[in-house]
Amino acid sequence: MRVVPIPFVLLALVAGGCGSTKESAPLPATAPPTTVAPTTTVAITTTTIPPTTTTTTTTIPPTTTTITTTTVPLGPTAVECVADLPVGLRVGQVLLPVVVQAELAVVADLAARGLVAGAVVVGPVGDGFAPAVAAVQEVSATGPVVIAVDEEGGTVQRFASLLGELPPAAEMATWPAEEVRQVATERASALAGYGVTVNLAPVLDVGPSPGIGTRSFSEDPVVVAGHGVAFAEGVLSGGLIPVAKHFPGHGRANADSHQELATTPPIEDLREVDLLPFALIPDGTAVMVGHLDVPGLTEGVPASLSAAAVTGLLRGEMGFDGVVVTDDLSMGAVAQLVDVPTASRLALIAGADLLMVGALANVVPAAWGLVAALDDGSLDSSWLDEAVERVLALRGVDPCVLVDAGVGRVAED
Repeated sequence: MRVVPIPFVLLALVAGGCGSTKESAPLPATAPPTTVAPTTTVAITTTTIPPTTTTTTTTIPPTTTTITTTTVPLGPTAVECVADLPVGLRVGQVLLPVVVQAELAVVADLAARGLVAGAVVVGPVGDGFAPAVAAVQEVSATGPVVIAVDEEGGTVQRFASLLGELPPAAEMATWPAEEVRQVATERASALAGYGVTVNLAPVLDVGPSPGIGTRSFSEDPVVVAGHGVAFAEGVLSGGLIPVAKHFPGHGRANADSHQELATTPPIEDLREVDLLPFALIPDGTAVMVGHLDVPGLTEGVPASLSAAAVTGLLRGEMGFDGVVVTDDLSMGAVAQLVDVPTASRLALIAGADLLMVGALANVVPAAWGLVAALDDGSLDSSWLDEAVERVLALRGVDPCVLVDAGVGRVAED
């Protein structure tokens, strides 16, 4: 209820004329008898105003929000950049000749034209090795190349005259694994000082088969795994890339694959023994595939040329996604079956990346063989491109940088 207030003036008038403007009559000398005036009652009327409800409706027009998305194009992938390189240069990045120190000048010439991925240096090395390697790296058209050696110890080592003797694996197996790791680290660090980038070791073969002997740590797969992995970790710590060999296991083969195709126990037996060390190699390790016939898997074909062994077993079943290197494709086990150009094509199809093609004289025939295989469709270009991408990654080379710099065009000219 709303009460309306009474004006102050009205109340004053009702209260007996207070505030009147008339003059007061003079008081008589003798006061007359007092008369009490009657009481005046004033009725105050209040007015009740009913409440008023005001409803205000505001209509807001609908708002339409438009979100504009901008698609930023991603750059090409490494494999796409590889595909943009000239075919001759792409082929060259999977070829790895085997040379002696005196032939490094020829390797430099090939590297300057982008025709090789580097070289494997065999035989003893001596004074002048480091400058010769530096000359190769300086002129290479495709960035740092692979300079690999077999520095296993024992009967297979290249730097004994410069760095001293390294014991064979069979002797190192008697040491604590940590000592093996330390020795491998020190050796790798010293090799890096001479320009070596890859050590083709450790040998993870379980057992001393022909061609292996004391190169194997043991006939016990647990010992081979423990000490072999320690060696690989040491190589990595020393700044080089280790290569575990000879997959899927040469230690119990019946022959020396340098001379002829060697046969291993059946694949079921290899799963229980020989594959164990390869399953434990540290990240960053490459794998060398041997020229081994595995009953139940390769069926008369060397593992190095077998898709069942490389793509099926190593990459598929065992999940290996690193660089796969072939053993020397000019060795007796392969030479008795096919020539180097054919072996190179078959190895790429099988899933290998770096093809060890043997002597320098094999580089050009192998390259032409791969180009011809691309032309006739017997070699899918995607197999080559994926191999090149992995090899360049191992070398620390970005193929997109090569494309942007026009390296491929220069090499092709």
